[in-house]
Amino acid sequence: MIKRILFFLLAIILLLACLLLFNTFRFTSRQSVAELKPAPEIPADALIHFTEAVHYKTISYVDTSLLDTAQFFGFHRFLKITYPLVHQRLSLRVVEKYSLLYKWEGKNPKLNPVVLMAHQDVVPIEAGTEKMWTVDPFSGTLKDSFIWGRGTADDKINLISIMEAAEKLLKENYQPERDIYFSFGHDEEVGGKGAQAAAAFFKTENITPDLVLDEGGIISLNKVPGMIKPVALIGTSEKGYLSLELSVEKNGGHSSMPEPETSIDILTKAIVKLRDKPFDPNFSPSTQGFIKNLGPEMPFVQKMVFANIWLFKPIVIGIYEKSGAGNAMIRTTAVPTMINSGIKDNVVPTIAKATINFRLLPGNSSTIVIKKVRAIINDERVQITPYQSFISEPSTVTSEESYAYKKIDAAIKSTYGGKLVTSPFLMIGGTDSRYFGEVSKGIIKFSPMIDPIGFHGIDERVSLESYKTALWFFEQLMRNAD
Repeated sequence: MIKRILFFLLAIILLLACLLLFNTFRFTSRQSVAELKPAPEIPADALIHFTEAVHYKTISYVDTSLLDTAQFFGFHRFLKITYPLVHQRLSLRVVEKYSLLYKWEGKNPKLNPVVLMAHQDVVPIEAGTEKMWTVDPFSGTLKDSFIWGRGTADDKINLISIMEAAEKLLKENYQPERDIYFSFGHDEEVGGKGAQAAAAFFKTENITPDLVLDEGGIISLNKVPGMIKPVALIGTSEKGYLSLELSVEKNGGHSSMPEPETSIDILTKAIVKLRDKPFDPNFSPSTQGFIKNLGPEMPFVQKMVFANIWLFKPIVIGIYEKSGAGNAMIRTTAVPTMINSGIKDNVVPTIAKATINFRLLPGNSSTIVIKKVRAIINDERVQITPYQSFISEPSTVTSEESYAYKKIDAAIKSTYGGKLVTSPFLMIGGTDSRYFGEVSKGIIKFSPMIDPIGFHGIDERVSLESYKTALWFFEQLMRNAD
């Protein structure tokens, strides 16, 4: 009897091993092939233009009264002077006072257009950190083969590369086959009203772009675990955005006679409950695409895991959960970002408030999330309301079979060559392109730069190699947009 059981178990193990190996060996590459067209060196004037663009302190603020309009208008004049042909031959519409929408008319009006996006605004320099920078944050300094400064990576490299490529093509009297729009928002970092207005224009005019390209994934040389080749992460969807305010009101008083439970106690218990019960993990369609495209390119063991995700999913999730970025790829995240309470050290406060920021995984709508938050906290004393009423639902997913994905994939391959692997990617941050979901099914989030450093932080910078390839990428894309 024991021998039969052992034989049966051995047979199951052998069958399972055969199935795993079968799935692994048929898990073949999905990579397309394109002819490499090496990028030319950066023209001297193009390099000067990028550094000059960084000088403009186009900082956006939630409190719009803090906006330095002179910096934005100065930046607009800089663009007009620096790119004269763009401003002579393309039409320009200004929306929401500062956002720019250019139209480059194509030869064939029957073709749906392409929209190339970037944003003018940058985040502020955190007070007290100015001296921590290696260079002046707005100097655009060239140092150690990098261009340094606030906004170099986020997002003036894309804006300037688009304008440089367009000006170059116009000098050659090039006209695209289809219309190409440039949409440059002025307040992406604080919600994107400029992009909303631009998207509303497309909707009103019944214009349905085949491709909308905005910032997003990047070229990573060695930051994707298990990958030896460089990886181009093509954002095909992005997470939603929701902030909830938790508010507790309870009689306070003198700190020498505290009640057994205060407003702060109730609030902090609610926060702990939320942190102790994370949302369920799942692989969104973009992450499934990530697995299918990168898995075949990995060493054998990792390849086998991704080829048999039906079996190894819990292991993969366990690995992802160990890092903040990995965890954000597989679930709706929740994190307290602001806590406010109290007026004096010897006064027990009556009101305590906290703001919790959620990034919503596709499949988790704001309604679902709010319902779950109420169930987890399960305390009527905690009032739960949307913070500042700004909610962005998770985006739809752009298909790998779409014109948009294939066009970007081809432009990447022709720019960077066969040593690079491309893959769909879930964008965990927010972009202006979220507002174009009603007018286009071809939204891609990709920035053609290599491992930028210092997003929103100290010593933000991009390499000269990144700028060289970004210039070439956008030129190739515009030339082949038909």
